[in-house]
Amino acid sequence: MLAVVKKNEQEMLDFLATELGFLSGVGFFDAQPLSFDAYQMEFLTNATKYRWVAKARQVGFSFLFACEAIARCHLREGHTSVFVSYNLDDAKEKINYARQLHEELPLAYKKRLVVDSKTELGFEANGMSKRVSRIVSNPSKAPRGKKGDLYLDELAHYANDREVYKGSTALILRSRGQLTGCSSPLGRRGVFWEVCEQELRPYPAFSRQRVPWWLCRFFCNDVKQAAQEATKMSTEERVRAFGLQGIQDQFDSLLLEDFQQEFELVFCDESYSFFPYDLILPCTTDDLGTFDDFQAFPDKLEGRLTAGFDVGRKRDLSELVIIEEIDGRHHLRMSRSYDQVPFAEQEADLSRMMEVLPIARLSIDQSGIGMHLAENLRRRYDTYIRPESFTNQAKEIWCNDFRILLQRKAVVLPKDRDLVAQIHSIKKTLTPSGKANFDAERTAGESRGHADKFWALALACQKERFASAADREIDVEVRVIG
Repeated sequence: MLAVVKKNEQEMLDFLATELGFLSGVGFFDAQPLSFDAYQMEFLTNATKYRWVAKARQVGFSFLFACEAIARCHLREGHTSVFVSYNLDDAKEKINYARQLHEELPLAYKKRLVVDSKTELGFEANGMSKRVSRIVSNPSKAPRGKKGDLYLDELAHYANDREVYKGSTALILRSRGQLTGCSSPLGRRGVFWEVCEQELRPYPAFSRQRVPWWLCRFFCNDVKQAAQEATKMSTEERVRAFGLQGIQDQFDSLLLEDFQQEFELVFCDESYSFFPYDLILPCTTDDLGTFDDFQAFPDKLEGRLTAGFDVGRKRDLSELVIIEEIDGRHHLRMSRSYDQVPFAEQEADLSRMMEVLPIARLSIDQSGIGMHLAENLRRRYDTYIRPESFTNQAKEIWCNDFRILLQRKAVVLPKDRDLVAQIHSIKKTLTPSGKANFDAERTAGESRGHADKFWALALACQKERFASAADREIDVEVRVIG
């Protein structure tokens, strides 16, 4: 919290002329005065040309960028702030934040909004010049032809991070602007990691700020005490000592490695994953057409639909993935999670899918409790249902199939952080007998991996092989409804 005490009117005016002063003095959001944590104030008062921030997820930097951009657009004439985001939804979110911040400014401090779209805002100066200050927000593409402030949000997660970074540095050279790179870690790879850790070479022009979860009041029960003691503790010790319920739930539901990467700024070693980020990220896009329900699919499809269903056990979710194969490329069209949904309802939903969509093949996990579900669906839909057993040999085949698709860029995925994390979580290990095992690790006492969405995706995308001539005869290339 910031308490402002000034000796005289001029001192107050000078304070209001700074970004922090403007925002804390006249800024509101949801009808509440803006207040900032210590790490947010540190960012807003950092005047260095190149700012680099490694931060935990959900600590509010997207909102903070919008705050700083609004302040500068109102304190300067002809200013431009450019946001580059991981995906289009994130880009739009920052504009929504900035729009609401502008709407809640007192009238005496507010510039007139003259450009208002989902990805750009323009504010006209109140004086004679009528110069327009702008906030522009784009998905992860190198910004060209603009100069001013540049914010590369979640830079580590871009498939083209080096290209975006290279195209951004020149934009601030002829302006008062700053270049800000900000992200949660994503492996020991990419330009964000290089600048943060400086293991390959030094980057002396950059200031660096680190914001783990325990510096955020929304996650921590005693930020001041945690700032002094948390770094001396193990992850579990500090979570139990300082974590509010939300962060404790995250710790209990994630692998330790994943929690440390998402919330404690640890750059995890890439060498242990069977699917490195550099293999996954180039296959993600904002332009993929996905659907929320079976009825939303168009009547005429370009390609052939296949589906994979991984049956949840205990705490796991059941996961459904539908793929459309077009000219050899596998486009993810739908992903649905079933969280503690009774198996009868899951079966009913899968039956509805089979009635509504021309699914040529549904590969379904028949291991353990999935056996009854697979048998019922096979009885109703015959050869369109392919029951699958999750043996080490089968998982090795599916993982190798999927890796080949990634290498050929023959799979097209949405920019979804959870999906990317699940794919990356798969590790190849050897059993005591020397056979390969593919799975995500579990904490002690748990039997299966957390990568349920990945296994559904791998089932849907698997290369179709046939054990006999009889199987070839029943293979379905196209399934027509009605």
